[in-house]
Amino acid sequence: MANQRNNQNQSQENWKLRKDEVRRWIQDGFEDETINYTDAFGKFLVGARLTTSQIRNIFGEVKRLQGATQGQADLSAVRKDFLMLRPKLAYAAKRAGSRGIESLKEVMDVALKAVETTGPKAKDQFENFVDFFEAILAYHKAYGGRD
Repeated sequence: MANQRNNQNQSQENWKLRKDEVRRWIQDGFEDETINYTDAFGKFLVGARLTTSQIRNIFGEVKRLQGATQGQADLSAVRKDFLMLRPKLAYAAKRAGSRGIESLKEVMDVALKAVETTGPKAKDQFENFVDFFEAILAYHKAYGGRD
């Protein structure tokens, strides 16, 4: 029991919100450390009892937006819906009231704010955001995230 708690504390230390790095990964692209971070965060979310369906509710919306931007040069067609992801996450976190969804909201809030919704980098940054979110979801599932 104490060993499990120690592992969870270590996992929490490994994912601790690093705003500047998350911002940089979304704006400039992935690094090896991005993958290490999403791995540790996905593992932490399993320990925090976040369910796959809680993540997929928001991720499904993100994938819908990604589909709507296919063949588009920018995010203008989905800008409003993209901006609405932050309040939707806040609502989900408050409604669920769990540490896992609150932690997901904190990290995603930084990542969402890092995407410039207008301008020449918007589309690339949005794709980086989608990949970042997908990596978290994949590691969550790999570590036994339940539905």
